[in-house]
Amino acid sequence: MNFRFPLSIILIALLFACQPASEQTAEPQETGPVKYASSAYGMVAAAQPLATQAGNAILEAGGNAADAAVATAFVIAVVEPTMNGIGGRNQILVRKTDGSFQGYNGMTEVPASYVLPEEPPASGHGTVGTPGVVAALIRLHKEHGSMPLEKLMEAAIGYAREGFEVLPGEAARHKIAHKAMMADPGFRRQMLKQDSVLYKAGETLRQPDLAQTLSRISETEGRDFYEGETAELIASDMAANGGYVSLEDLKNYKALDARYVSTNYRGYQIHSIPAPAGGGLIVKALNILENFDLSAMTESQWAAVMNQALAIAMQSRFTDYYEPDLEIVKSKSWAADQAKTMVIPKAEANQSGRSLPPANAEVLAQQTDWSGDTWGRDSHHTTHFVTADCEGMVVSITQTVGPLFGSKVITPGAGFVYASTMGSYLASSDQAPGSRPRTTIAPTVVTKDGETVMVLGAAGGIRILSGIVQTISRSIDRGMTLEEAVAAPRVHPGSIRDPETRRNNANGMNINAEYTPENGWAATDSLSWVEAGFEVTPVTRYGAFARVHAIGRDPKTNTWTGMADLDWEGTAAGPNESDCHQ
Repeated sequence: MNFRFPLSIILIALLFACQPASEQTAEPQETGPVKYASSAYGMVAAAQPLATQAGNAILEAGGNAADAAVATAFVIAVVEPTMNGIGGRNQILVRKTDGSFQGYNGMTEVPASYVLPEEPPASGHGTVGTPGVVAALIRLHKEHGSMPLEKLMEAAIGYAREGFEVLPGEAARHKIAHKAMMADPGFRRQMLKQDSVLYKAGETLRQPDLAQTLSRISETEGRDFYEGETAELIASDMAANGGYVSLEDLKNYKALDARYVSTNYRGYQIHSIPAPAGGGLIVKALNILENFDLSAMTESQWAAVMNQALAIAMQSRFTDYYEPDLEIVKSKSWAADQAKTMVIPKAEANQSGRSLPPANAEVLAQQTDWSGDTWGRDSHHTTHFVTADCEGMVVSITQTVGPLFGSKVITPGAGFVYASTMGSYLASSDQAPGSRPRTTIAPTVVTKDGETVMVLGAAGGIRILSGIVQTISRSIDRGMTLEEAVAAPRVHPGSIRDPETRRNNANGMNINAEYTPENGWAATDSLSWVEAGFEVTPVTRYGAFARVHAIGRDPKTNTWTGMADLDWEGTAAGPNESDCHQ
């Protein structure tokens, strides 16, 4: 047996494992973001407090989950622009009040005139595809909303025009992107003071150009973005700077119906969106895990099996890129065959004690991986949010621009950053004209006996899969509450970059383990993995293992609960009262 376990890992594990529970758990803060909430009238959980607040205000005014989602989506596009925006892409999953599902594919689309260059650029106008966020949100509103769009967009327009307080995470990411911001005239005008100075945490960022664009979207119900003044601005900027998006591309863009996939997992139904989204990988991983009695395992055994199942599911996207046959995606026999190849460590002698950080604990900026440095360039991006109303409609949306600030391009006068669609960032994906990139975005809903029990999704690239599957399994297999399941430590398979295919090949025998001080893995867990032949890489910074935002529902009490990932700056909130009729 090969024991590869650096001394530094042992020291880190021992440091955290040997802390008594009273030292591991921070004292509750009197102030700070509310991570966990409950309400009988609905719920919102999002990655930025102002976005949560906007969605919750709509619920309190009598709007439904679709209304709240639209309001949340446009606000978070304003206040978390490093992660998402109206120039980006999204995937939306709706469970309607009658129990049926509707999905929307708002992915960016490769323009008709695109020609693959010999050396794909990392950023710039040449990486910009036709944006899909606005089209998908407009479809969501038209088909499921109950309030006027102008009302739903008021908060977003207000924050763009009047400004909002920049949070520490956003300020840290702006600092990392400063050089790229200085290279683009639209960025300098929109995101920097005096065209050069960064906004610091606590300062007010105003985006007047974006406010005007959002106002036109509101007044025309989205038409302006694809056929009006905004479309003209986009097309002119692209033509002048080597971009490919044309007026024709914008006019022809449609938010498509998203495909839908589900599987039965121990009596629960898991519903998500397959390729080009990542829900098929969620289904595959859970189907593999179903072959093991995870409830009887120790924490370290559970994590080792989880890590291998995730790696197998991740690798499958290279051989089943388009997932054309959903019966193959859902195959229980395939999953059973994969499970036979997996290793289960021996049970450790002593279970490590873990404590749950308080739901309103402040995240320390200096200890948080705001930029994605843990996983390398282009690894941190995306935002996720969920909404629910008192009549049972739920909405799960993942929205992104790709890597930090996407293409690093803002059209002067338009005010929003474009996603990176073509180029080196998605070099291993299909970049033919008209295609929409493969992604790990996976808005997910869990039901049982026809009732919604969990609505969730995550941000963080390929770690989206890890965060979602582990949260679901911790709830179903480990009996954790929603709060505990989201807060518990995670693992993620290591990977090796193939320089020829530019693929990151997952390795289930390499465990990246979350070693954050308050609720990380312990020495006994690590030693168990090593003794079973695993390589272990400790990660000590917060925010490195996806950021999960989730909603739960207790069918017995009809109470909604919401949980925002402890490692980010988001919040959860539900109405104290509502005009919604139960």
